Amino acid sequence: MRETRESLYATLHRIVRNDEDAEDLLQDTYLRALSRLDSYRGEGCPEAWLRRIAVRLALNHLRGRRLRRMLPWPLPPAEGSASVATAADAERRPGPDAQARDAQRRRRLEGLLAGRPAKEQAAFALRHLEDRPYAEIALLIGTSEATARSLVSRTVSRLEREIRERGWSDD
Repeated sequence: MRETRESLYATLHRIVRNDEDAEDLLQDTYLRALSRLDSYRGEGCPEAWLRRIAVRLALNHLRGRRLRRMLPWPLPPAEGSASVATAADAERRPGPDAQARDAQRRRRLEGLLAGRPAKEQAAFALRHLEDRPYAEIALLIGTSEATARSLVSRTVSRLEREIRERGWSDD
């Protein structure tokens, strides 16, 4: 780990251009490698295997960051849903204009998701709205982990494209 830390951190930092994100992704890289050590076939350089993991995590991070800029994250609660508010929450509560904008974004996202197949809707919601791991998503929707990843990725790509086509990314 010590031998690869600086090199992997430099790669991650060049991709995400943020110290904290690069550090978090570096830790995630090592955790992912440890959890998937059985998948390493021993062919090639271990650092190259780690670097592939790191780059994939960084790219996924950037994709998520781009989507979060287009949509309100976390999504504001749906109208009429129960939520427990604290005094601190009340102080951070956005003003009426921001609340209206967030409500409009939530309705738009819900409308776009409604047009997607049920498994795509479920996979997206479990990953991006509930932050569930792909292994759990796969179990919940009855697919392989690779298929769950593909469903989420495809849904995100389509949502991003539809948001851009409608000119909603600037709202």
